[in-house]
Amino acid sequence: MTEITSNDSETSTTTQQQSDSTKGPESIYTVTLLKLIKEAQQQHGLRHGDYQRYRTYCSSRLHRLRKVLHFPQGDRKGFKKREVTLDNLKDEKFIYLPLIQAERAWAYAMQLKQESNTEPRKKFHLVARLRKAVSHTIHLEYICQSPLCDARTKLEAQAYSAWMQGTLFFELQEWKQASEKLVLSQTIYEKLASALNEDEQILYKQRVEELNPNLRYCAYNIGDSSAQQDLLNMRSKGGKSELDALIAQTREKQAASLLEVTWRGRTVPVRLEKIRVFLLAYQGLDASLGKANDCDAKLSAYETILLDCKEAIQSLKEDLAAVAKTKIDVQTSQVGSQQYLLSYLTFLRATLTIDRNLVMVDVFQKNFAAYQSGESKKVAKPQEGVKLYEAMVQLSGELQQLQGMENDKKFQNDLELLTKVFKAFRCYYMALTCQGNRQWAEALALYQRAETYINQSEGKKLGDSEFTKYSRVGQDLAHLRSLVNSGKCAAHAQNILGVEDINAAMSGLSVRSKKSLCFRLDEFVEDVSLTSATPNVIKLPPSMAPVPCKPLFFDLALNHISFPSLAENMENKKSTGAGITGFVKEKKKKKKKKEEESAPAEAAPAAAPAAAPAASSTKSGSTGGSKKQAARSGSNVFSMFSQKQVAEFKEGFQLMDRDKDGILGKNDLRATYDELGRIASEKELDEMLKDAPGPINFTALLMMFAERQSGGADEDEVVIAAFKSFDDGTGHIDGENLRHALMTWGEKFTSKEVDDAFAEMTIDNNNRIDCNALIQMLTSSPAEETEGEAA
Repeated sequence: MTEITSNDSETSTTTQQQSDSTKGPESIYTVTLLKLIKEAQQQHGLRHGDYQRYRTYCSSRLHRLRKVLHFPQGDRKGFKKREVTLDNLKDEKFIYLPLIQAERAWAYAMQLKQESNTEPRKKFHLVARLRKAVSHTIHLEYICQSPLCDARTKLEAQAYSAWMQGTLFFELQEWKQASEKLVLSQTIYEKLASALNEDEQILYKQRVEELNPNLRYCAYNIGDSSAQQDLLNMRSKGGKSELDALIAQTREKQAASLLEVTWRGRTVPVRLEKIRVFLLAYQGLDASLGKANDCDAKLSAYETILLDCKEAIQSLKEDLAAVAKTKIDVQTSQVGSQQYLLSYLTFLRATLTIDRNLVMVDVFQKNFAAYQSGESKKVAKPQEGVKLYEAMVQLSGELQQLQGMENDKKFQNDLELLTKVFKAFRCYYMALTCQGNRQWAEALALYQRAETYINQSEGKKLGDSEFTKYSRVGQDLAHLRSLVNSGKCAAHAQNILGVEDINAAMSGLSVRSKKSLCFRLDEFVEDVSLTSATPNVIKLPPSMAPVPCKPLFFDLALNHISFPSLAENMENKKSTGAGITGFVKEKKKKKKKKEEESAPAEAAPAAAPAAAPAASSTKSGSTGGSKKQAARSGSNVFSMFSQKQVAEFKEGFQLMDRDKDGILGKNDLRATYDELGRIASEKELDEMLKDAPGPINFTALLMMFAERQSGGADEDEVVIAAFKSFDDGTGHIDGENLRHALMTWGEKFTSKEVDDAFAEMTIDNNNRIDCNALIQMLTSSPAEETEGEAA
């Protein structure tokens, strides 16, 4: 015998089937239809209630069978339907074709039945697929009546066809025809079970038991007395009323078809009967609540469904514990299907409890408001509200820790928002409790905490579909805010006055103030003058106030900043201002010194030859260094500045001298930098102090300013590089470019000062300056200039 799940047997017998296709069969076919379809269903999806997977398997199985049997339905040009007949029944695998076609149509119908709960239009498609399955089973029964099939195959085909027809009539609610067909199928399977050995009897007995609920349901709808007797027997065993027994019987029938449940995009199978019964009851909860006339009826419905949920969770936990003892734990990234089902049931229990508590909160708030207003004498304490909201906060925390929901951000965010809303209400009722116990400071703190939760959650919406039903709770936050504000003011006043009746205590108090309104905007004072013709808003004219003058600061750090060298880029820059300031100052000094030296030279020409060697002897080492030394030597530092400048420098020195010891130290410089908003490092401070030859007193500081003012000439290398940057490549400088640079950058020259400078330069008719001659003039010492003129 060939099994339906074996693929290797098909390919291994392909050659033999081709050779036997012309000879005809030589033996009787025996096909165990029930065993084949049960094994295929368990191995390809129905163990988990996945009808779509099973239907896909049936389609691929049909394709392979037709290919192996060389029995295609058409070619590449088009489709040509080919049915199995008694004439072409040359192999037992031909019996598989109508069988698998019927299974595929039935699986599609069961898939549509699961989806028809939310989409009623699929009910019509479901019936159409079942009719298709029935037509295939009738054809299967017809070909199995062939003499080539044995008695067992004929009986199984007849039972399978009767079962499929009974299923169709059951969906059409034609109870009598359904009962007849299902009874026929059950009778055949019972006979087959009695004729087989013990190992094969189990499968057929299970099939008989599967048909019992449907048969009892059909008998009940028909009105058969035997069915009523069964209901009475069930009533006597369960102790329920006749109506409860009928409802339980209906749920039992519906639970037989509820094989899986989908939650948050994941579908898991439902194996236990108690869970199926609870889920069906949960589906009818909205209808039960709609029929409830008052809060007591709603609470009763919630209590009943919560009891069923508790039993379902307990049964699932016991089943998981039993499975854990027999299986080795395997670490997987995804939560198991049954564990996920447990999370779903836990979620339902928590949300149902929250729903029940919200109904109880509505009852409590009505009683509490009536008690406070004096309309009702029934005592309602705020502690009841604290207990209800405390339970809902704990349930929200349990939901956040559900296994499998840790990475669902939308789920977690909504739960966090819902928890803050519940905590806001809880803090409010806790504050009322403390206020009633004369604990006003604690009540004030709780009011502030409630206000914090309101600020964090007000204006936000619940986006998850599981929690949108709690949007009404978030809408009550505006009313809660007003209650919290009034309660906070009352608690604050009670804390200050130490009395419970605030109105009586505040009635005799009056506060007056002569301050203008602009100076007491953060205070509340009853001032009747604000509504009069001359309100005390602001004093006019405002009183005079002393304003501190801006202190004087000196930039001492600029002399100690080492800028990066730009020598390698000087050739590419046409408009650099390097050395311009030094050039002008130095040139002015040279011109002035030349005039001073020429006067005694004319008065005593005989002394000129002797002065030349003396002047030439001053040049040694760097010319720049000799110039600076000459400028420093023999000069009185106080004669370089006016009395006003010296007074200003003295004031600046005193500002920097923080310890008033007459010497500027590291701490004085650091404090000055801090006041300027700059942080100086230890290295910078040390370098600044090293620049001075000794301790920096006022005289030393004045000498440093004098050196900066008098020794401002640039070094020879800087001057040469500066003017070389203006060289156009022929050894000349464009006069207009140099004029523009002198009047634009650095210490800007006036037009007259530029004309005076150009008068000392060698300029040709094209207004071009001899660059080498200009550099020679600026970098030579006074003695060299004298020698050049003498030559």
